[in-house]
Amino acid sequence: MATPKSIPTTVKDPDLVAQRRAEIVDVATRLFLKRGFHKTSIRDIARACPFNVASLYMYVSSKEDILFLVAQHLMAEKSRALQNVKTRSAGPVEALKTAFQKYCEIVDRYRPHIKLMYRELDVLPPDRQQTVLESEMAVVDVFEGLIAEGIRCDVFRSVEPRLLAHDAIFLAHMWALKHWSLKRFTTFQQFMAAQSDILLRTLIKPELSDDLMVSVNGGHREPQLPAPAYRGKPL
Repeated sequence: MATPKSIPTTVKDPDLVAQRRAEIVDVATRLFLKRGFHKTSIRDIARACPFNVASLYMYVSSKEDILFLVAQHLMAEKSRALQNVKTRSAGPVEALKTAFQKYCEIVDRYRPHIKLMYRELDVLPPDRQQTVLESEMAVVDVFEGLIAEGIRCDVFRSVEPRLLAHDAIFLAHMWALKHWSLKRFTTFQQFMAAQSDILLRTLIKPELSDDLMVSVNGGHREPQLPAPAYRGKPL
C-alpha cells in the first residue's frame, strides 16, 4: 500500500498526536459533510473539538491538512484490513470473498469518510491527491491479484481482472454512497452477503458456480434480500 506523506506537528508525543488528530478527523468529517469544505472554517472545527484554535494549530496548519488527515486515516485502515489476505491457503473464491467482506466492513465503519473523499478530494493539492489515488490503486491491485489468481486456477471466467477489481470496490462503496436509501430496506449484513454473491457469481465459471457458492457459504445458500416496498409515485 502507498505510504501517506506526513503532516508536520510541533508536538513531540506521538501518542498524543495520534489521539488529537483522531479527534480532529471525526469532528472535521462531520462538519465538512454537513456544511461543505469551503464553508467550514478552522475556528468551526476548533469550537467542536475539546481544545482551542491555538492548540489545533499544533497538530495541523490548514483545512487541507485536516482533509488529508481524513484520507490518511482511511488509507491506513484499508491497508490494515487487506494486508493479510492470502490466496494459497484459502483458495481463490474464499480469498476473494474474505477480502471483499473485510473491505465492506471498512466501508461500513468509515461511511462518512468515504463520502467525504468522493465529494472533496479535488480540494487537495495535486501531490496529496496523487498520494490518495496511489493508495486507492493499491486496493485495486489487491483485488486484481485475487481475481487473476482465480483465472489462473481455472475457477473464474476469463475477464479483465482490473476492471472487475474496480467493480468490487464500487459494490462495497455503494453502502456509503447510497446508505440513505439502502438502510430503508436492508441491513449491512444482508447488503454484504448480497453484494458478495453478485461479485462471486459474476466471476465463477457457470459450470462451477452452484457447487462453489454452496461450499464457500459453509454448505448453505446466501439469504435473499427482502423485496423493498416501492415508495415513489406510480410509474
